Amino acid sequence: MRKAFFRELEKIMDIDKNVCLLTDDLGYSFIEKVQVKFPDRVTNCGVMEQTMIGIAAGLAIEGKKPYCYGTIPFIIMRPYEQVRDDVCYQNLNVKLIGTSHSGFLGFTHNLEKKENEEDLLKNLPNIERYYPKDELELKKAMIESYQNKKPSYIKL
Repeated sequence: MRKAFFRELEKIMDIDKNVCLLTDDLGYSFIEKVQVKFPDRVTNCGVMEQTMIGIAAGLAIEGKKPYCYGTIPFIIMRPYEQVRDDVCYQNLNVKLIGTSHSGFLGFTHNLEKKENEEDLLKNLPNIERYYPKDELELKKAMIESYQNKKPSYIKL
């Protein structure tokens, strides 16, 4: 799904110069092609998840269309206040892309159950949520979320 996401993101970035990608020190072996093609529109924010969401909110206020890519706990849980206050309450066009790891990287990098993720997201105002099960559903989710101009979450 991650490869499919980056293929679709590259297509979107080809047609819309306002689309940019922020990552929280994640994506190696996936973002390189997009980063080489659009070096001025891809930013690795490092392990500063709250700051990444704040940057995305600022970019959205200025008319950019940021996609924030990270591991689910670091795209939802760690920056939850910034997602809620900076993005969702302001109804900004920021896309959160949550990925999970196959394999155990420690309790900080994994959620116990999908319900934990949805429990957090359902309490956020104005956010659209997408849980594609295959590449076709992912493509549909990316098109729909791109067009809706609202805060969106897509789980890979």
